[in-house]
Amino acid sequence: MLVLQQDTPTPQTCLLDDGVFNVAWLPKALNNQVFELGRIGAETRATELSEAGPCLVEVLYTAPITALAEEQAKLIEQITQIQGIDAIGVSCIDPEICVQPINAAVAEGIPVMTWDSDSPDSDRFTYLGINNYEGGKAAADLLIRVMGESGQIAILSGVPGSDNLEQRIMGFQDVIANYPEIEIVSTVYSDDLASRSVEAVERVMETHPNITGWFFVGLWPIFAGRGAMPRWEEAALERGMITISFDTLPLEIALMEDGFFHGLIGQKYWGWGYDTVGMLYDHVMDGQEFEDFTDSGFDIVTTLNMAAMKEAWETNNFSEPLPDPFEESTRTDG
Repeated sequence: MLVLQQDTPTPQTCLLDDGVFNVAWLPKALNNQVFELGRIGAETRATELSEAGPCLVEVLYTAPITALAEEQAKLIEQITQIQGIDAIGVSCIDPEICVQPINAAVAEGIPVMTWDSDSPDSDRFTYLGINNYEGGKAAADLLIRVMGESGQIAILSGVPGSDNLEQRIMGFQDVIANYPEIEIVSTVYSDDLASRSVEAVERVMETHPNITGWFFVGLWPIFAGRGAMPRWEEAALERGMITISFDTLPLEIALMEDGFFHGLIGQKYWGWGYDTVGMLYDHVMDGQEFEDFTDSGFDIVTTLNMAAMKEAWETNNFSEPLPDPFEESTRTDG
């Protein structure tokens, strides 16, 4: 987790007329579990800042039910009109569609930062997230380490055009391009929906029954539960098909323990909320400036360090760095 601290003395009175620093925190959708940990992080930081004073800090948590870019843009516009909103942090579904509502909010004097998924052409003051291109490269490296330097592979992504997802795909493809005996036979999209992702994966498995590897750019099909992708599951357990996925939720750790996943790239979910609220507060209240991109870093999880990630989820403590994912000596008993 990226923890930002200030040495600036805390003022004795709140500089805001209503005494409350109101932050709007917008994920892509309400039906995605990865954003829940971010919400808890946001509320945790708000509580810490409120206790430190002098302002109370409150978080408005809102998003479309499903990841629809136009609905998110309307939400940003509506939030901009709410009296007392002091800052906005948003994970953009579509980088272009986010430009106008973000710029309108900034024009109204409401600072905006993006997290998880950027809108680089907008007037947001910084983007907090992983280097998605490097994350995609790391996923390709994991796949090659396990699968080898030849085979047929496929890519599953979410909403077409989402900047963060496209950057992951680009990084992945650029590494795979160095291995002429590896063929990417299909790239399919799910619109961030579990049902569509399951259908897409199973359709590819039927069309390419000898596929040897997958890159899941996100974990959407896992929410459908065990048994939802029988062709994928059979290929993993019976043929040794390799799957590398973004995200490191407990569902995925369990699937890794059972042999379905072979490598995971983990984002800093807690920090999406915790650090965003802190950075917005520091920017508005203390005038702190940030670079255009604030790198949160990412985790790499393999069978050699998955026990440590599992423990972090069980204890809800992500403060310690994970053991090396490639050193046999880092394996611990689960």
